[in-house]
This record gives sequence, structure tokens and C-alpha cells, in this order.
Amino acid sequence: MSSRRTCERKRFFPRRSVDFFPRAARGALRYSAMRFVYFLTAIFCGMVGRAAALEIPKNCGQAVVVTTPAWTSPSGVLQRWTRPDGESPWKKVGKPVTVLVGERGLGWGLGLHRQPDDRGPRKTEGDRRAPAGIFRLTGAFGLGPRAVARLAWQPVTPALEAVDDPASRFYNRIVDRTQIERPDWRSSERMATIPDYALGIIVAHNPQNIPGAGSCIFLHLWLGGRNGTAGCTVLRKPDLLVLANWLDPARQPVLVQLPREVSRGELNDL
Repeated sequence: MSSRRTCERKRFFPRRSVDFFPRAARGALRYSAMRFVYFLTAIFCGMVGRAAALEIPKNCGQAVVVTTPAWTSPSGVLQRWTRPDGESPWKKVGKPVTVLVGERGLGWGLGLHRQPDDRGPRKTEGDRRAPAGIFRLTGAFGLGPRAVARLAWQPVTPALEAVDDPASRFYNRIVDRTQIERPDWRSSERMATIPDYALGIIVAHNPQNIPGAGSCIFLHLWLGGRNGTAGCTVLRKPDLLVLANWLDPARQPVLVQLPREVSRGELNDL
């Protein structure tokens, strides 16, 4: 609880002092003062806007940038970017490729970025939105032999499950069911039964595994015949293979996924 302190103002003139400023002059001064306040407010808001801008970590040398036309768009464009160090400008790598995102578009997820104050939607479990923001790319998975050059590789086996039950202590994790003494989830994806998971890249969304904030987000195969995903981002096989073999964990790669209007206004780096 805050306390209120009062103090007496020193009066350098008697209460009925001479009116030094005519009424018109006082109006002009009041108008000037208001303009000055607005000026300071504009500066302050600009500073806040810049402070809230999305920033890619300095140690990141590879960025996978997905932009969509709007928050609700289920499709977008993916472009690869690279830089040798945190002080150098970004340079494009390859040509842009078409991707699909969530059926209901994007919603702010949990990753490396600060949570924004804008009115954009927030990602939640089962909302059929892909996460917007900046996220680490931590590894890859797939059926059959290793299909990537440098990323950590997780073979997809019949026992591998992606747990999406918010009540489970394994929420938002890929686990081998045979290695869990007492499985406690009621909902999961059995990855070996999903053809789209023949190849995928793991997106570190919701790294604290907060229940209900969205789970098991990947960049994976786009096998056609759909208008959007349940929350992942999908690429055609040739594009996904190029991307997966380009990524190098030593360069701290990230996914930057945003509506075009936000990327233009908030993303300072690219």
C-alpha cells in the first residue's frame, strides 16, 4: 500500500498578485504546453515501441522466416537467412517457398520473444493456430535412416508419442512409451502412424511446458490435400529436405513466424 505525502508550496507572490499574463496569452501558453505534452508522449510511445520490437538473438546465424498475409491466413512464404556473426547484416539464402500454417492462421506463442501488448491472438492447445514469434530449432525426426546432416536426429519408432494432454507431466514432449513406467496421458500423437511425420524439425515452442499453451510444434512434411494444419508449419518434401540439411545447431538456428504486418513493424533485424 502506498502512502500519500503532502507538502506546502512556497508562495513567492501574495494570493492576490498582479495578473502578469492576459487571458489570450494564458490560452496560448496552455496550448503550447499541451503540444509539448503530446510531443513527450509521442517520444515515450516510440521508445516503448522500439523496446518491444522483436529481436533475433545475437548468437543466431541462421533464421527461417515464415510470413503470412494476415493473422488468420493459413498459408505463407518461408525464406532462409544467414549471417556470419551478430553484428553483420542478414543475407537471403535460396528462393522463398510456399508453406501452410495453422488452419486458423497464427497466434502469439511462447519462445525467445517477449510477450507483446498488441491485440493479436494467443496460441492455446487445440486452437488450430501455428505459433507466432521467435523459436529455437532444436532437432529433427523421421522414419528410416538419418535424413539430416547436422541436426540432432530422433528416429520415429512405433513407441514414439508426442504428448498433447495438458494434464500430463509429459505435456509438450516427445517420449518413448516403453520407457515410461506409468504413462499418465489420455491424448497423444503416435508419430509412426502419421505419414506427415516421416520427416520433421522440432520447434522449441512453449519450452517451459506450460499446460494448455500449445504443444508439439514441428516443421514437417506437406503431403497435400489440406487447407491448413492443427498448429504446425508444413513444407513440400524437396523444400523440407533442403531446409533440414541446411540447418546447423552450432549456428543457433531459429524460426521467426509472423503475419506480414507485424514483421514489417516489429522485426528490426531482417
